[in-house]
Amino acid sequence: MTEVLIVIVIIAILTALGFGLVGMIKGGKAGSNRMFKSLVTRVTLSVVLFLFVMFAGYMGWIEPNNVMVDAPVVQK
Repeated sequence: MTEVLIVIVIIAILTALGFGLVGMIKGGKAGSNRMFKSLVTRVTLSVVLFLFVMFAGYMGWIEPNNVMVDAPVVQK
């Protein structure tokens, strides 16, 4: 469930990025307002996503990868 929520928020961030692109292409006052709203939306969603990932890690809902478990230890 946590992974699905993270993917949904990432898709929402990319959608806001697309709306900003449309605003940039449109130009003028209306385009500027659309770009600003898109920027605010992207920043807000990114901060919320970051805080949610930190909270999910703290609660144990997600776990970090242990990719380097078998890495050789260099002794000096």
